Amino acid sequence: MIDTLSYIGGNLNKGKVVWGVGASIILNHHGIIDKPNDIDILVHLDDIEKADTILSSIGKNKKIEKTNTYSTKYFYEYSLNGTDIDVMSGLRINYENGIFEYIFDESSISEIKKIKGVNIPLTSLEDWYVLYQLIPNRGEKVDLIENYLLLNGIKQPGLLERSLKRGLPKEVRYKIERLLNLHG
Repeated sequence: MIDTLSYIGGNLNKGKVVWGVGASIILNHHGIIDKPNDIDILVHLDDIEKADTILSSIGKNKKIEKTNTYSTKYFYEYSLNGTDIDVMSGLRINYENGIFEYIFDESSISEIKKIKGVNIPLTSLEDWYVLYQLIPNRGEKVDLIENYLLLNGIKQPGLLERSLKRGLPKEVRYKIERLLNLHG
């Protein structure tokens, strides 16, 4: 999977795409889980067409299954070297009383990790703490991230504060505010 990520990254970087890796790769990077299941890539809205062109040329497009959980503007699935790749731009998660629209921009990148000589932009644990609370059946991951942030500190409190200014369910707002207050 690392070789595939490096290959994808090299191509997206060459195409000057604003992108970042998220989900299980981020949890794995921080030692929260042992093995990522796939590669999740977030792309800036301005670059989604470029990204799709690049990824379609190096990977195989997969059929997308519809779900009521998301109303994301652009969602593509590819397969490359036996690895599933999900690409999102304009990520929107539906919840009981609304829709949360995730802002993906340059400030969403928490660090750049060099993998096999390629710069791989990593999205933040803080953002995934929010996103996983909105995705059904991710409570275990939310708890793991919260414990990690309490133990190791919040690196980007501004991203949590930015999420609070967007439409979120009351219980998610409460957990974020509590985490920020505990962080101090």
